[in-house]
Amino acid sequence: MKKRIILTLLTLIFGISISFCQNSYKIPSEDWSLEIDLEGFKIEKEGLSPDESVFQLAASSPKEKISLSLFIEKANSKGDKIECRDFYWNKAKKSPLAKENIKQYETDNSAVIEHDTKEFNGQTVDFHSMNAYLTQNGYWIDVHISKIGYTKKDQKTFEKLLESITIKLK
Repeated sequence: MKKRIILTLLTLIFGISISFCQNSYKIPSEDWSLEIDLEGFKIEKEGLSPDESVFQLAASSPKEKISLSLFIEKANSKGDKIECRDFYWNKAKKSPLAKENIKQYETDNSAVIEHDTKEFNGQTVDFHSMNAYLTQNGYWIDVHISKIGYTKKDQKTFEKLLESITIKLK
């Protein structure tokens, strides 16, 4: 609480702009950004391709032991969030990682796919994976959230992250 008060005072006195929760990511030539609540996450990698047409981010939450990656890239073809999900899922299905309990659904903002992997290389991993797919102005967006050692108590954290994903027009 003290930290928020101090940050608010700094904002009022010095005009420093601080975002408490939502992180914003964009392609420089575009008039929109992808926003997601990464409070508690450590950004491990963030950057644009040399031609500034692709953005990628890797982050993790040490406390929750959750990994997150985000990709924004120019689409190869036109399509909505469902076509975006289908395109990337067709690639993901080819990986050797077993996929169980596959669920596909849509939210207002994204097309989602979730799956589990119970074992890998003979070891129990209880890996859970959620991908949220969005589209905007000819760009396709893939937000991947995953955790090894996933239990039902982690579901709310995954849902909170999913609900925080939005496109903000400038």
